Amino acid sequence: MNIRDGNIFEAMRLVLPEHRELMAQIRRERAKRKRLVLTEERLEEMQYALSEAVREGRAVRVTVFSPKRDVVLVGRVSVRGRELRVRTIDGEKVVKLDDVIEIE
Repeated sequence: MNIRDGNIFEAMRLVLPEHRELMAQIRRERAKRKRLVLTEERLEEMQYALSEAVREGRAVRVTVFSPKRDVVLVGRVSVRGRELRVRTIDGEKVVKLDDVIEIE
C-alpha cells in the first residue's frame, strides 16, 4: 500500500526522530498568529479616536496584538514617541504603537 492510497504510516517509518522534531517545529511556526496589516483608512480612524481621547481625557479600549491572543486594555491614554501608555485600574501599561490593532 502506498502513501497515496491513504496509508500515511508507511511513509512515517522513513522519517528520522530529528526530522520529526523539525517537522513539528515547522508546524508550530505556521500555526502562530500573524500580525494584521491595517489599511490606511483604519489607521486614520484609530489616529482620530486616539487624538480625541487624549485631548478630552476619555478612556478608550485598546486592543494589542500578541502571538497567542489579543490583549484588551481599557483606560486613559497618553502617547510618548512610538509608545502608548494606558492607565488602567491595575496600573500603567506601556504598549508599542506598532502592536496596536484597534482603538475604540
